[in-house]
Order: sequence, then structure tokens, then C-alpha cells
Amino acid sequence: MKVFKKLLKVVVWILIIGVFCSVVSYFYLKSTWKEVISEEELTELVDRIEFADELPDRFYDLYNEAYPEVLETNLNKQVVKSFFSKDFVKSPSVLASMISKHSRVDGDSTKISDKKAYVLAWKLEDATTQKQCLNWVLDNYQFSVQFKGIKDIARYYFVKEVHALTDEEIKAVIKLMKTPSLVSIPKTKGLGTY
Repeated sequence: MKVFKKLLKVVVWILIIGVFCSVVSYFYLKSTWKEVISEEELTELVDRIEFADELPDRFYDLYNEAYPEVLETNLNKQVVKSFFSKDFVKSPSVLASMISKHSRVDGDSTKISDKKAYVLAWKLEDATTQKQCLNWVLDNYQFSVQFKGIKDIARYYFVKEVHALTDEEIKAVIKLMKTPSLVSIPKTKGLGTY
């Protein structure tokens, strides 16, 4: 019985120390945003995100079908969910921070870049919504060497503007975002606007 009590004490202390270290790490990371971006750069990025062209409502619906609740869930909830699920979906705020010039610097390791992206995503979530971040991401997403942004993809592959895309075409764009190198969208008409 004494061995069991000692073992239980050790387990409880390990849990307490683990929780304490996690909380301290979380608050440390959230407070290091100025190492990633200056206030002026943050304000400029937030302005660009807020004024990005809005996507059609149907796009948000189909994006939510592909990635349930990601547009309504903040990064904190997504990180907690990832501990209990093998499928971690990056939120639009994380995607926005990852494709911004601020979290990727030559010479950074992937771990450093990821830390910067998550720190910046937390800061972006204080000033913008997930939908606003998704709008900006799709305006700036480098689908391939030739195509940057959803407008290029819509014009080239579907020969139409973003607001005129059908459900199937929107689903193809969402799939293309996930794995741009693995998806091939058949061209529907001519050579588009290029």
C-alpha cells in the first residue's frame, strides 16, 4: 500500500508540473509576438486582412463542410482538439500567418517558423475573424508557380469570377488548397483569361 501511495504522489506531481509548464509555455509564447512582427507591421497586415475581398457565402458553407467548425473555433480550441484527434486542421488565422512574410525568414528551422506562425495567429485572432483571415489567405495563396490567389484559379480553370463558381468548383478549390501538388482540376473551357 505504501508503494501505491508513493507512486500516486509521483504521478500527481508529474501531472501538476506538466500542467504548470504547459500554462507557462502558453503565456510565454503569446507574449513573444513582438519578436515576430512590429506593431506597425501587425497593423498593416491586419488592415490588409480586414479589407480582403469577401468570398461568397456558399464558399464558407462548403469550407465548413470540409473542415467542420474551423471558421468558428479559435486557435486555442483547435490546439486542444488536436490532442484528442489525429486530424489537425490549420485554422485560417494560422494559414494567414504562415503565408505572411513575417513568420518565414530564411535560415529559420521549421520549428522556429511554426512557433512564429502560431504566435502571429494568436495575435491576428485578437484583431480579425477566421473568415477575414480565410478571405486574405485565398487572395494570397500560392496555388502554384503560375497562380496566386483564388481569382487566378477561377479565371484560369473555370473561366469565371469567384462569385460565379459552382459548388463543385468551390470544392475543387478547397481540395486544391489542401494539396496543390496532388490535385489536377480539368479545364472546362478554352484557355481562360490568360
